[in-house]
Amino acid sequence: MWTTVPAVLAVAVLGAACSHREPITSCDQSLEGTWTSDRPGERWNILDRGTTLEAYGLFPDGRVAGAPADIETAPRAIDLARNPGGLAGDVKRRFMQRGATCIAKAGATVVSCSSDVLEIVLADPPLPAAFDPCTFPRPDSSRRERWTRE
Repeated sequence: MWTTVPAVLAVAVLGAACSHREPITSCDQSLEGTWTSDRPGERWNILDRGTTLEAYGLFPDGRVAGAPADIETAPRAIDLARNPGGLAGDVKRRFMQRGATCIAKAGATVVSCSSDVLEIVLADPPLPAAFDPCTFPRPDSSRRERWTRE
């Protein structure tokens, strides 16, 4: 029994050492990982590929308030690109009705990354006004969210 105690302690110490991460202090660092939004119940997973980032919700995100029952909605996805001006891109959502598909977009811009907090300004993609061809009203007003790295 006493010979296994040092082994268990060694594994615990190594596990704790490997879980340490440097804090995010810049949007130029890898933002990959899980982030909790200041909006209740919303967590996002970011995949950071260097010049592009993708964020996917880790929460139920399929229904849109006010959407007619015959319109199916997919969860939102956020596509961002790193450029000299920072991180910017689109929030996208796919809408389907009787075999027709429309992809709605709204802007998304990361305005700061510091102390393991990402601040993003984004809007929700609007419901299509028509499906054939796809036409959209203007997106709702944008909002600022604070995401904290888990």
